Amino acid sequence: MGSADLRSAVAHYRTLAPRYDYFTRRINRIRERAIDALALKAGETVLDAGCGTGWCLPKLADRVGPSGRVTGFDPSPDMLAIARTRPGAGNAVLLEAAAETVHLPATPDAILFSYTHDLIRSRAALEHLLGQARAGCRVAATSTKLYAPWLFPANWYLLFTHRTYITNFESFATPWSLLAEYLDDFRVETGPMTQHYVATGRVR
Repeated sequence: MGSADLRSAVAHYRTLAPRYDYFTRRINRIRERAIDALALKAGETVLDAGCGTGWCLPKLADRVGPSGRVTGFDPSPDMLAIARTRPGAGNAVLLEAAAETVHLPATPDAILFSYTHDLIRSRAALEHLLGQARAGCRVAATSTKLYAPWLFPANWYLLFTHRTYITNFESFATPWSLLAEYLDDFRVETGPMTQHYVATGRVR
C-alpha cells in the first residue's frame, strides 16, 4: 500500500474501529477456516499480519499453546487498542507498524493474512514480511474476491460495500495472485459463486 493510501486507511479506521467486530461478524467462519489451514502446533511462532482488532489472536494463541508465540501488527493505533484488550489473546506481542517496515521480534513458523487485501497487493509489504520468515513457513490468506463476471450486480455490491475496508481494488477478482509468486505448494479454495477464498502455501 502506498503511503497516501496508508494514511487514508489509518484515518478511516479511527472511526471504524469501535464497530469493526460487529460489521465483520459474518466473516468469522472463513477466518476460522484460514486459521485451521495453518495447521499450527504447540510451541510454534505465528504472525497475524495486519491483525486489526485482534479477532484471530485468541484462536492463534490457543493453537500454539503457552509454549508458543503470537505476534500481531497493524498500522492503526485505534484497532490495536481494541486488540490489546481482547480476552484470551494470551501473551501476544502487538506492534503498531506498517507491513513494509515492521521488524518482527521472532521468526514466524506460520503467517496469517486475514482480510488484508491492501497488504497482499503490495509487493514491498510481502517481500519485507516474507523475508523475515523461515523457508517453508506456512502461509494462509483469506479475504473477499469478486464473484464470477456474469454476476455483475453482486460484484457491484461488493465493490460498493468494501470501499470502507479496501483502498486498492487492483486484482479484486484474484487478490492472491501476487502472494502466489512468493509461495510453493500454492493452493486456492474458492468458487465462482462465492465471495470468499482461502489461499495457502509455503515460503520459498
